[in-house]
Formats: sequence, structure tokens, C-alpha cells
Amino acid sequence: MSDNDDKNQISFDQLHLNLVSKVPEDEEIKEVKEEAPEIDPEDKVPEETRLDRRVKVNELEFPENKKETPVEAPKFVISEAPKEAPKEEIIESSLEETLNEIAKEEKSKQFVLEEVSFSEEVAKEAEREAQVAAQKADDAEKEADEIRRQYLESRRKRNKKVSKKKTVAEEVLDWLKTICIGIIAGVLLVIFVIQRDDVYGRSMMPTLSSGDVVFTQKISTYFNSYDRGDVVILDGKGMYGYDKEEYLIKRVIGLPGETVKIEEGNVYIKPKGSSDFYMLNENYLEPGTQTTVRSYGVEHGYDEVVLGENEYYCMGDNRPESNDSRTLGVFTANRIKGVAVIRVFPFNSIKLL
Repeated sequence: MSDNDDKNQISFDQLHLNLVSKVPEDEEIKEVKEEAPEIDPEDKVPEETRLDRRVKVNELEFPENKKETPVEAPKFVISEAPKEAPKEEIIESSLEETLNEIAKEEKSKQFVLEEVSFSEEVAKEAEREAQVAAQKADDAEKEADEIRRQYLESRRKRNKKVSKKKTVAEEVLDWLKTICIGIIAGVLLVIFVIQRDDVYGRSMMPTLSSGDVVFTQKISTYFNSYDRGDVVILDGKGMYGYDKEEYLIKRVIGLPGETVKIEEGNVYIKPKGSSDFYMLNENYLEPGTQTTVRSYGVEHGYDEVVLGENEYYCMGDNRPESNDSRTLGVFTANRIKGVAVIRVFPFNSIKLL
């Protein structure tokens, strides 16, 4: 390597250090040179790169040889090794971070205090509103009590004035009106709705005995609505074999359109439109009771009867002693005067029928 090559190489190193540090003073350039590693001139660098470097260094040292083409930045950059921060800077940074943390904690405490203060104000405001609402409710209740008191007072005074105006005659007239209304209502009930009937004789034992009192409803008579087993009040006047004035009390056995047959001590029913008989279950009779027809009834065909429209076959529960359809014949609907619903006397034997 020639002396010119060495000079060009050294000039290139100086130029490179100047570009990296960008420090114009000579002393700083020297410091960078001392710290930077030396470049071995024997490094294997391509010949073309070396020639480029030499040309660039030559142009920098000798301006007269400078070409018009712009200078490119060097491709190799030697960076300065990082220096450790002084202990004073580390302590100062740590102190600053501590102060920042303390400031944040103080701001947080201040925010919490403000929030607590705000919550207390809201609670106080709500308490004041509740007190106002309670006061209004008390006032409204007092006002309602006053209105109620005034109303009762005015009503009492009005009633007092009315009572003072009435005379004794008017009072008596009011009582008479009440009594008359009660009597009329009772009569209407007895005539059209319900009546009291007394039982005489033993024909309905064991269900009813002589001396019993029953209440009878008449509503069914307006619609001819009767069921099998109803205890009915019958008018037997004019029927052959009955010469008394009193009503009869019997039980409905056969309904219109049915066929009733008495045979071998039992009662058989053939419903309307059916061809078969079935034996009637009569649990209201004394056990072992036999139902029979006297010779007079058999002669008139009362042992087997086909009931016409509005005709009913009725018998008493005391079959051996009862005078009923077995001797009197069938009862038409217009002879039924009511349906017994309850026995009211004797009082220790009150029951529904």
C-alpha cells in the first residue's frame, strides 16, 4: 500500500467520524477517534469500494479535485456505545416517580371525599323531600277527617230535624205501613211460593209421622216439574174412594208416559218408549216391606197402569195402610198442590225431604 493510499484511508476515517457525530470542533472529533475502533487497512474490502472511498476523501481534502456529482453518505456507521446514567439522575428519576404517585393518591382521596360529600348531600335532600311528603300526607288525612266530621255532623242535624217534624200519628202510620207490607209479603209467599202443611195419619211412615209439620214449595206446580221420589201434597176431592176434606201427602212413583206394574211384592217401571221393565229400588221403605194391590184395585186395573200425559202414580211409604193410586187411581197434574221440601217440626227431627 502506498503513502497516498494511507493518507486517503486516514482522511476517510476522519470524514466518517465527522459525519456520524456531527460535531464541528476538533476536540470532539479526537474523542470520537479515540473511542472508535481502528480500521485495519488489510481488511478485505472490495477494490471498487476502496477506489470510491479514495475518490471521496481526495475530493474532500482537495476541493479543486471535487466533481459536480453530489456526495453520498458513507455506508458504514460506527455508533457510540451507550453510557450508563449517573446515579444522581437515577435518584432524581426515582424521586420524581414517587412524588407523582403521592400526587395521584392525593387526587384519588380528594375525589373520594368529594363523592362522599355529594352522597351526603343527596341523602339529606332525599330526607327533606320525604319529610315534606309525610307532612303533606298528614295534612291530607287531617283534611279528610275534617270533611268526614262535617258530613256526619250535617247528617246528624238533618236526621234530628226530620225526627222533630214527625208527629205521633206519623210514627204510627209508618209502623202500620211496615206491618202491612210484611203481611202482604207473607200472604203472597204462602199463596204463590211456600206454605205450611200438617201431617195426619200414618200413611207416610217411617218418613213422616202424624203431627209433623212440613214446608211445601209451589213453584214446581207452575211448570209441572216433578221427579220420581218427590213427596207431594195431593187434592183427592171427588176421587172414588176418598171422602175427606184434607189433602193427601204421598210419594211420586210413576211419571207421565211410563208403565207401572206391581207384582210379587215389588214395583216395576217401564220407561216411555221402552219395552222392558226394571224393578224400582225404594230405599225409603222399611226393610222387608211388600207392595201389594187390593182386589178392588186389581179389578180396576190399578196393578198395571200406563200413565197418560200429566198423569202420576203416587203411593204412601206405609204400603199396608196407605190409601193411594192402588185404590184411588192415578193423579193428574192439577191435583198436585206442592212439593214438601223440609220437615220443621218436631225440632229435634228437622230434615230435608
